[in-house]
Amino acid sequence: MAKRYFLESDNGGGIRSIVKHWIYGERPVPPFPQTVQIQTLSGCNARCQFCPNGHTTNRLSMGSMDEDLFRKIVNEVVQHPVRRISPYLMNEPLADPRLPDLIRYITERKRRGTSTSISTNATYLTSDMGQRLIESGLDSLMISFHGIRKETYETSMGNLDWETHLNQVNQFIELRRRGKSKKPVVTVTMVHTATLDQELEEIRDYWNSRGVIVRIHTLENRSHPWVDGKAINIKPMKPYSNCDRLMGQAYLLWNGDVVLCCVDWERTTILGNVTNQSVESVWQGESYTAYRRKYLAGNIGGTLCEGCKVQDEGDFKFKPSWSLQGLIRGERYPYTPLPPPFPLQPTKKTLPVRAR
Repeated sequence: MAKRYFLESDNGGGIRSIVKHWIYGERPVPPFPQTVQIQTLSGCNARCQFCPNGHTTNRLSMGSMDEDLFRKIVNEVVQHPVRRISPYLMNEPLADPRLPDLIRYITERKRRGTSTSISTNATYLTSDMGQRLIESGLDSLMISFHGIRKETYETSMGNLDWETHLNQVNQFIELRRRGKSKKPVVTVTMVHTATLDQELEEIRDYWNSRGVIVRIHTLENRSHPWVDGKAINIKPMKPYSNCDRLMGQAYLLWNGDVVLCCVDWERTTILGNVTNQSVESVWQGESYTAYRRKYLAGNIGGTLCEGCKVQDEGDFKFKPSWSLQGLIRGERYPYTPLPPPFPLQPTKKTLPVRAR
């Protein structure tokens, strides 16, 4: 279990807490989450092979967050030294046309050490949306793009069209470059599956040539049997036994419910609701505390955590090299304007002629 943490209330404080922290390297669960994710609109248009989204949407209540509730949450969160505020959670955030304005609301109020970040599949990353995101002050834009070949991408992401989405991403990269915008920092992300494993070098070369970092996340089953059934892992799956999400991250749904984790697609564990409670009171409440206590003791039987597995490897990334010349020009990484890698046209092979 996540032995790097301990509950201050169960430890008695004082010398015992000091010993745990300085001698054993453990940390107390913070009094307020270090990261807060906010779902402004539920649902996602993609049907990725590694995600149970399509198997839960029709069975769950869906909606958009009331703006008064959003402002209430943000007004509280910015009073604390949180590391990141992410207005997305188990959804496609850009499907919410209000999002750039909501991000701007955060930008105008957050502390200097707090960043904003979203992850998108780029379906709604139009020129207009892209410009609004740049103007919103968003710090980090993660683009979920799984594979670089057409067949690989469309197998990985289900119903999304490769050409359309690749062009959307490249269009945004060009828009950001032409405007000489330092933010948002763009990272292309994907999950390491057997589907795309054979083209990692192509993925690296293509996106690095665009000056874009590529981050490869290890496969998680998201505690869902549907993902297990896809058998897309390339290495053995093992219990995710050292997770610290519930120790430092809070996940808020569109209706104010606070769920246990970013993989709680079925909303199995509701720990409170911030409509009539503060984020802090839910975070420090008995439901959260009792679950953490059980988790730290290894008592996860019958919980969402029991079924959570992760591929036996860590995340890794491909980072473009930088140059002094590029830094002088104000470009952090080298940039090569490349056309999208459209699929090769199939050629007809002539049949061999049999000698008579």
